[in-house]
Amino acid sequence: MQSSVNPWRALLKGVALFLLLEYFFLTSGLNFGILDVYHTLGLQRQRFPISTYAPIDRALDVGNLDAMFASHIATQPKAADEFRVFVFGDSAVWGISETPDQTLPNQINNLGLTCGDKKVRVYNLSYPRSSASKDLMILDQATQYKPDLIVWVVTLYTLMPKTRVDHPLIAQNPDEFYKLAARFDFLPKNYESFTLADQVAARERGLFRTIRYEVYSLVILATGKDQIQGDFEVAPRDLSADLAFEGMNPPTVKPSQISIDQVQDFYTLAGNTPIILVNEPILIEKNVPNSDVRYNYYYPRWVYDQYRQYLGEAAGQNGWNYLDLWNAFPPESFTNTPLHLNPEGEQKLAEMIAPSIQKACP
Repeated sequence: MQSSVNPWRALLKGVALFLLLEYFFLTSGLNFGILDVYHTLGLQRQRFPISTYAPIDRALDVGNLDAMFASHIATQPKAADEFRVFVFGDSAVWGISETPDQTLPNQINNLGLTCGDKKVRVYNLSYPRSSASKDLMILDQATQYKPDLIVWVVTLYTLMPKTRVDHPLIAQNPDEFYKLAARFDFLPKNYESFTLADQVAARERGLFRTIRYEVYSLVILATGKDQIQGDFEVAPRDLSADLAFEGMNPPTVKPSQISIDQVQDFYTLAGNTPIILVNEPILIEKNVPNSDVRYNYYYPRWVYDQYRQYLGEAAGQNGWNYLDLWNAFPPESFTNTPLHLNPEGEQKLAEMIAPSIQKACP
C-alpha cells in the first residue's frame, strides 16, 4: 500500500530546514580561509585577487577577506632574518596596469634593502579603489602576520567621507566592517546599516565567490599567471572648467570633509608598528585648457591644496612620519589615470621611499 505524501507538510519541512541552515550559516562565524587551495598548490599570490579582464577572470572578484588573505604570501611564516614591510593603498599600489614584478612593493624589494642583519621584504596589501575604511579592514587582519613596518599610501579620495562606507569590500565583509566601525565610531550618523537579510546574502555570496575563486586556481596553475593584463589607454588630457568636487564647491573645504580621524584610527590599529604615511604622486597637467584651476581630471586645485594642508598639519601635530610626494613626477610618468605610474615611475617612487624605510629600522 502506497503512503501518500502531503505536499504542504513537505514544503514546511523544507522551509524549516532551509531556515535552520541559514541561521547556522549566519551565526557559525565560518572562516572562508579554510577553503584555501592556493597554499596547497604553491600558488600563493603577491597581491590580492581582483578581476582586471572581466568577464573572463570574474572569479578573481572574490572579495571575502578571509579567502583573500589565505591565498596571499603575507600569511607565510615570518623568517628569522626578515624585516617585514606591509604596503597599503589603492589601485596605484596594487598595480592595475602592471605585472606583480612592476608594482611599487616589488620595486622596493628589488632595491635589496637591509635592516641591520635582516633583509627587508615588502608585501603588497593594497586593494583597488581608495578608501580609509577598506585599508582599516585589511590592516585589522594583517597585524596577526607580524609586520615590522607599514607604508600607507593615500590620496584625497582615500580620506573622502563617502569612502567611509562606499567600497565593495565593505558590502562583502559586513561583520568585519561593523566591528571596526563600533570600535572607532567612524560611521556617519545617517548611515543605513545592513539588515539581517543583507548579512545573510553577503555570507552566501561570499561562499559562492570563494568556491569559484578556488576553482580558478586551476587556471593559474595551467597558465602561471596570477592576472590577465588588459590594455589601458593614456589618461585623458581634457580638463573641465567645473570646480565642484564630490558635492563640495570652492573656495573652502571644511575639516569634517577630510577624514583625518580615520588616519588616526589607522595609527591606533597599527599599535606599536611604525608607519610611513605617503601622499601619493598625482598627475599635474600643464599647458592644457583649465590646467590653471585643475591639477588633473580628478582633482580641482582648490580642494586638493586644502587636503594637503589638512593632512600636513595633522602629520606635524601628531608626529607622523610623512612623505608628501604629490608633485614628484612629470605628466609622462602617468598612464591611464592621474594616480597610476608607469613601471619606470614605480621604480623611482620606490627609491624615494627607501630611505624612510631604512631610517625606520630599530
